Amino acid sequence: MSSPSSSSNPQVTILGAGLAGLASAMFLTDRGADVTIVDSSALGSGASRGNAGYICSSIVCPLPGPGAIKNAFVSMGRPNNPLRVHPTQVPRLLPWFASFMRACTSDRFVAAQLALGRFNARTPQLVDQLRASGARIDMGKPLLIPFHDEAAAHHFLASLAPMKQLGCIVPDRLSTGDEMRALVPALTDYITCGLELPGERSIDPGDFVESMIEVLTGRGVRFLPNHQVTAIRHGNGVVSSVETSGGSLAVENLVLAAGSGIRALGRMIGVNIPVIPGQGYNVLLPSTERLTHPLICEEAHSVATPLPNGIRLGGTMEFGGLTPKFDQKRVDAIIRSMRRFLDLDWDGNSKTWAGSRPMSSDGLPLIGRPRSFSNVVIAGGHGMYGLTLSPTTGAAVAELVVDGRSDLDLSAFDPNRF
Repeated sequence: MSSPSSSSNPQVTILGAGLAGLASAMFLTDRGADVTIVDSSALGSGASRGNAGYICSSIVCPLPGPGAIKNAFVSMGRPNNPLRVHPTQVPRLLPWFASFMRACTSDRFVAAQLALGRFNARTPQLVDQLRASGARIDMGKPLLIPFHDEAAAHHFLASLAPMKQLGCIVPDRLSTGDEMRALVPALTDYITCGLELPGERSIDPGDFVESMIEVLTGRGVRFLPNHQVTAIRHGNGVVSSVETSGGSLAVENLVLAAGSGIRALGRMIGVNIPVIPGQGYNVLLPSTERLTHPLICEEAHSVATPLPNGIRLGGTMEFGGLTPKFDQKRVDAIIRSMRRFLDLDWDGNSKTWAGSRPMSSDGLPLIGRPRSFSNVVIAGGHGMYGLTLSPTTGAAVAELVVDGRSDLDLSAFDPNRF
């Protein structure tokens, strides 16, 4: 179903005040919508502020892929593995893992990579639109990917080749270790080569989120933080109201954008949304002028992002259930793996964080209308690319609600595909 909103100024209730929900509200209010945003916790909390801050066009690699199944099984006996599946959670998550395993082929990996790349094509234009609306999006220096193993670097470069057909800027050669250190003096002699990706940048995700909240507040958006959704009333293919811990809300249009909590909302209306929490960790170290470029240390499965308040080191993917516990060993593993690559103030004051990313079982987000409802739009399962995909997701949601259809190709993200 793809019915447009019944009024020229549609009333829209968004469940979720993370990146997808806030971006959707930005583009919906551009179109004159009256928006209410409900969240079970604080506005823009969780992975929305705690992510690495990357806005990328070519590096959009879904988690399911060749080798992922082996890594998942190996991780059960290795608590410090970058990809960690808790053995106790496997029985509860068998349907999700079965779908995940079906997606771990080379053909499906490349198809998903290209689908994400095509979806991303409008991101630069939409970022400019958000910036013009008042969102603070200060792009940093180009992304670098340092390597110790030259063979691994060539393999990674080859994996980006499909993105060239989409117009993404992909280097035609490896930079030397000395060339990498000239850009980032904090890189150690362990680095022998690397890649510079001029089309990929980073921003301060916390400031971006805060600025959208400020803009939306100025536009009269109603925010209801710390409101637990207890029920969603529906009948005859239409949602009529949302019951929360703070009262009942009448609904004209409903957007489900609740990050890693979206699966539970789907169950309230009988819709399968195979999205589970994948916990990530980061640690903030003191800033240094010797590291001003964002880095992806592919061999360490970790990243380093220079932010105004320090250097954020992040990484790991942990499937530990619906409410995973904080594990300091995961942070220690990030630091241990990054010491080979970077010379930083490892003994300086540090601050740790953990948060859950919404992981779909096939590595692609779910964006569109569930076939059984005419006034519901799903926008979830963005995995590790919530920031990168949020502008285009927000634009697509606004088009679906206001126009009844989107000009974007959403076929790969159809929420009815499972």
